[in-house]
Amino acid sequence: MATIRDVADRAGVAPMTVSRVLNNPDSVSPKTRARVESVIAELKYVPNMIGQTLRTNRTMVIALVVAEISNPFAIQQIRSVGDAARRGGYTVLFAHTEASEENELTQLRALVQRRVDGIVLAPVTNRPDSVDFVQGQGLPISVIGYPMPENDVDVVRCDTGTASRDLTDYLLGLGHERLAMLSGPRDIVTARERTDGFVAALAGAGISAVAMHNAPFTVDGGYQTALSVLNARIRPTALVTANNFIAIGAAKAARELGMRVPEDVSIVTFDNARSDSVLDPFFTGIIQPVAEMAELATEMLLDRLAGDYDGPGREIVLPTRFEVHDSTAPPREMS
Repeated sequence: MATIRDVADRAGVAPMTVSRVLNNPDSVSPKTRARVESVIAELKYVPNMIGQTLRTNRTMVIALVVAEISNPFAIQQIRSVGDAARRGGYTVLFAHTEASEENELTQLRALVQRRVDGIVLAPVTNRPDSVDFVQGQGLPISVIGYPMPENDVDVVRCDTGTASRDLTDYLLGLGHERLAMLSGPRDIVTARERTDGFVAALAGAGISAVAMHNAPFTVDGGYQTALSVLNARIRPTALVTANNFIAIGAAKAARELGMRVPEDVSIVTFDNARSDSVLDPFFTGIIQPVAEMAELATEMLLDRLAGDYDGPGREIVLPTRFEVHDSTAPPREMS
């Protein structure tokens, strides 16, 4: 296996010059850089990262921890974090917690043991434990998606409470008066925010919800809850669902009950998916800028690693986008 000295001898330069070509190529003249790069390719030289870690106390590796790998959200997060990390000279390790807080802490402990330089976290909930643990190990961390009022930490998120009110107002504007909310688990802050937005919109219109239920952020959670709601004596004409998986489960339940979307029941959601990915029709709903959120969270982490920022936690709240598709229509009695 070739060493840095082998490269330096073959290229006729000092080992320090080889190091500069690898780590700061703009500091080396183009002619010398080209010669060294040619020798690196010829000898198939790979830098010794263990030695570099010992010298700098840096592994040049960060981690992204996502809650649910099957969610299209996670794919966009992986892509954006990977791109931003590469631009900063870092490699990324990915970990999946299966939406379990216990698994989340287990994964974080393993990543700290692997000596990653920092962590981007898309957490299961916004409880402070995970962030406290990472910061207690002396590592920087940034968070995607949730407000973290109990932590002094960098956060990138959206205002999903206002977005939920917008979704509900849209249904009210179509003429719906019998609405139900299928939200996520009560202990997840975004589920509570989306429920609060729904309730605020109905209060503004002077009407009450037909039903409000909490379910796991899963297809089965949406399916089971929607079966109960759509089989009730007073059946809603529209459902506000707290994420795309719940919406898919609700649409499945409606179909099994012989109901058509949107003719018999309209469905709106958050983070809707393309129809060619999951279901026709695909949903009217709120789109969060997931790629931008992940990129900004990574850049804030890299700022701290580079020493460009060491102040208190920053919070960036990005706007959402509202898209109307084929899952909504006026209630049948108004058609």
